[in-house]
Amino acid sequence: MKWIYLSPHLDDAVFSCGGLIWEQTKSGDQVEIWTICAGDPPDRVYSPFAIQLHKDWGLSENMIKIRREEDQKACQILGARPRYFPYLDCIYRKSPQGEFYYQSEESIFGGLHPQDMPLIDLIVEDLSDQLPSDVRIVAPLGIGNHVDHDLTRKASSRLKLAVDYYAEYPYVRESEGKEIIIMLEVSTDWEKEEFEISDDGITNWVLAALAYGSQTSIFWENEGLIQREIDQIIGDQGGLLLWKTV
Repeated sequence: MKWIYLSPHLDDAVFSCGGLIWEQTKSGDQVEIWTICAGDPPDRVYSPFAIQLHKDWGLSENMIKIRREEDQKACQILGARPRYFPYLDCIYRKSPQGEFYYQSEESIFGGLHPQDMPLIDLIVEDLSDQLPSDVRIVAPLGIGNHVDHDLTRKASSRLKLAVDYYAEYPYVRESEGKEIIIMLEVSTDWEKEEFEISDDGITNWVLAALAYGSQTSIFWENEGLIQREIDQIIGDQGGLLLWKTV
């Protein structure tokens, strides 16, 4: 079987499904991770918000190049093949006049900017041209309300192919994320599929997550916390869950 995971950023699919991806590749399945917002900004003009994020990440130059290298290392650990699309991370997107659409933490979780809406159709067209028909597609649910996750979710829902959905980690650990999973559990419009993750799967999931050195310190205080949280999620859910509409 061939699987293609759609990842908004250079880490989302691995953070959310790393153990399952490892299990799939070890069983002989082909797995690819297609990152949507992986393009290089066309210039070096950044908003103050983006500059602050770069500092938080410990990166000052070649941010996207370094993050792609982190992703390649993570994919190598899991046995997956990465693929990168040219769309910009939301913090780099701006109007033709040079006005950045997302200039604060609130704005990147506040819904897509009206001028970003045409991106949905562009991504749908791109994916429709390149996705094979004999593949299982796995896309983000949009938990956390990040605009790039929303963008990827909206585009995937418009594909003329069946799509499974994953809950984005670490957003799913927050109260709102937990509530969404509970709602999906009781909904008659969704059904879940459970996948067992072995101890080796969890170990390699953690190793792959740690490959994103620019991002892990943003979400976790230490390496042990990643292991404990993944163990807890798998324990609470009885495995890793994928969702699809009935």
